[in-house]
Amino acid sequence: MTTAMHHPGRRVAGFTLLELLIALAILAIVSIAVFNQGGDTARQLGGLEQKTLARWVAENELAKLRLEHRLAGEPLRSRSKRDQVSHGDRYWQVVEEIQTTDHPWMHRVEISVYALVDGREAGPVDTLVGFVGRY
Repeated sequence: MTTAMHHPGRRVAGFTLLELLIALAILAIVSIAVFNQGGDTARQLGGLEQKTLARWVAENELAKLRLEHRLAGEPLRSRSKRDQVSHGDRYWQVVEEIQTTDHPWMHRVEISVYALVDGREAGPVDTLVGFVGRY
């Protein structure tokens, strides 16, 4: 029968309690850093999603304006307009500014899109500038 005996001068294999505590501390620091980075990435992704949807809203509004202008066959007039639209399961406030340019057949259109959070405007999230011609 063999029993484990401690022999002086011979080191027992394994980790000491201090080595384990240091390893756990390093693991905890790395875990916190990875967790924080994951949170930053999620926030950035949410912001990118919001900017992408706002750009789509602005592009849709500009396309709608061009189509309405073409179908109406009437000259475009300078104006300012506010409208609330729904896109991507969200509500957006759209501010449309139409201005004349140096050329009589060309108008400058600026569309600013605001996110509606609890009924309040946040932003503008995105602003799109386009031009609408006579035809």
